[in-house]
Amino acid sequence: MNLQWLYYFSVIAEEEHFTKAADKIHVSQSSLSHAMKDMEDELGVELFEKKGRNVKLTKYGEIFLPHVQRTLSDLDAGITTLKEFVDPNVGTITFGGFQSVGQFATDLMIRYQSETNRLDVKFQYSSESWPNLQKGILDGTMDLIVSTKIDAPQIGSTFLGTHCLIALVPVKHRLAQREKVTFEELAKENFIAFSAKSQIREQLNEKFKELNLTPNIVAATPNDLIAYSLVAAGHGIAVLPYPLAGAPFGTKIVRIDDATVPKRNLYLQWNKERYMPPAAEYFKNYVIRSEDVFDQYRARNGIKVY
Repeated sequence: MNLQWLYYFSVIAEEEHFTKAADKIHVSQSSLSHAMKDMEDELGVELFEKKGRNVKLTKYGEIFLPHVQRTLSDLDAGITTLKEFVDPNVGTITFGGFQSVGQFATDLMIRYQSETNRLDVKFQYSSESWPNLQKGILDGTMDLIVSTKIDAPQIGSTFLGTHCLIALVPVKHRLAQREKVTFEELAKENFIAFSAKSQIREQLNEKFKELNLTPNIVAATPNDLIAYSLVAAGHGIAVLPYPLAGAPFGTKIVRIDDATVPKRNLYLQWNKERYMPPAAEYFKNYVIRSEDVFDQYRARNGIKVY
């Protein structure tokens, strides 16, 4: 079935006249007639019948018309959507990052739109866990991610800055009166850990093992927000990235007194072997030119780094 035939058929059905339809779509009447004859032969039915100087749909044409209209409408919608995705000024960028950097990512998206005047660019941003970010950038479902470095040859990256780890304690906890604490002190408390597959959990497991410490893990969570709630409710303490909005209600941020606290260097990353739409390419290049945008965000907002 020729797609052009479907378009011709819909126009003839609308105009109910071959000559008018031919004039409307700028083809000869003979080309239109031959196309309809070929389509009718392929379908094995007559689609039009004469009505004076005009034509009207047969019962078979009436059955066929709504299906043709839906097909053409869906095709037009698909073309429009595709053009929007690949146009750098109105396209869509699929973007992901750790939950702990959501406020920074939002600030970066707004900064990009305001500084480049690409106000019609759309971002599809999602806060994800470390395994989901890895999967998204490797399988191409995400154009760009903000995370710690992924060690894979096909992944390109640019450094954004350092997101330090801190201890978060209940505001009425005895450690809340301290400016800094040690891992040895933290290991004696009820400990809110991240889920087993998270990168921070793996890093802290190695750190505690290095110090011959065994933390008393009372709960494990996949994300920062749940950890904030558990700490605020007094269920334990947690080690997590510095909350960008400041200490959540009912908690206190305390520095960890150890020069070997695992570093959380953040990178904007992309898959060099996957197609990147122009909108995402422009955004990526903007971030590269701007350099260390996470450190800039942290400095503008007075966020401490230890």
